[in-house]
Amino acid sequence: MRVNTRLGRITLTCIWAALPVVAQNAPSCKKGNLELGLFGGESYGLDRFRPMGGGNVAYGLNCRFFPFAEVSYLPGILRTIDIPTGATTSYGQFNVNMTDFHGGLHIRLLRPESRVVPYLVGGLGMIRGSSSTGTIYVVGTLGTVPFPQTLPSSVNFAVNFGGGLRVFFHEKIAMRVEFKGFKPTSAPTPLQPSLFYRFAIGPVFQLR
Repeated sequence: MRVNTRLGRITLTCIWAALPVVAQNAPSCKKGNLELGLFGGESYGLDRFRPMGGGNVAYGLNCRFFPFAEVSYLPGILRTIDIPTGATTSYGQFNVNMTDFHGGLHIRLLRPESRVVPYLVGGLGMIRGSSSTGTIYVVGTLGTVPFPQTLPSSVNFAVNFGGGLRVFFHEKIAMRVEFKGFKPTSAPTPLQPSLFYRFAIGPVFQLR
């Protein structure tokens, strides 16, 4: 019993001694917090897993709600469209660069003094597909004949939703992991899908 009591006292003493260190690493949380984030990752649902990158800025209305603005770039996406041509189906292939501009809200879920901060995210913005020069492959009885073709750029409004995790190594520096889905509000086009997903990871800098 004495051993357990002594062990308990030692444990409490170690925890008490470690509290200042944890407090130094925990993020400060107050109205007016300003965050700058960079990220890279992969998108899925466009054609296959594709690399992407971007950045965002977030402003603290309070410890829970952080409105944000974000931009990301998804290069070299291969889009394939089917084209009915009588008894056969022809197809076209285009390489498209996509850029998304979004704003929304991060909703933090845990106590603001915690170093591990999960959050939910939702927002609205635009996805732009660049103009692209590709090839239409006309399938006929004599074989497949390629024809060059140009598609114009397109812009779709889209909603985004998901969640993530901030892990603070220091009061001002954290690592952010995030998973989001993007759903265009308009009908899909040859340059843009009906739904795709993005996994991203990168540093976060709390500037104030």
